Amino acid sequence: MPAPLAVADNFRPQTRTTAQLEIAERLDRFESKAAALRTQTDHYAASAWNNQLQPQSHAYELNAARVQVNDLGRELSKLEELSPQGTELQQAAIREARPELQAVADHVQSAIAMLNEDKRNRGTPAFQEKVKGMNESADSLYSKVDALTDYEKAGIRAGTINDPADPEA
Repeated sequence: MPAPLAVADNFRPQTRTTAQLEIAERLDRFESKAAALRTQTDHYAASAWNNQLQPQSHAYELNAARVQVNDLGRELSKLEELSPQGTELQQAAIREARPELQAVADHVQSAIAMLNEDKRNRGTPAFQEKVKGMNESADSLYSKVDALTDYEKAGIRAGTINDPADPEA
């Protein structure tokens, strides 16, 4: 017979504040945008790796990634301002996002500079490494934020965190 599930008498679900709810919504948007960046860099990396793109297409794809990174940077700056009011998991997600987003930005910027320097650079191993690094960093950015926000959402579903948006909580 399995052992019964026991919960300590001092167990009390935490209630999220209004600021924490705002951070959760912003993190969800950030996560969605990070997923879109990951998808875009996956597509671009695969096309670039197989030399299926013209120089103009490389420029277009890299510019699209730059725009997405800049948008994510603005979102992250706002999240960093709100971070002290967030839960521990929200603060961790925000903290983990900055170095990953910076890594994506560095790879994008380097690839753009290489392409601007000489369009023939798009076939070099150094350029391919920048594209690969951009893709890996975009994947890591999404994965880290997703894992931490999913963990917090699991806490809400498990009842260890009350969700004030839920009238039955």
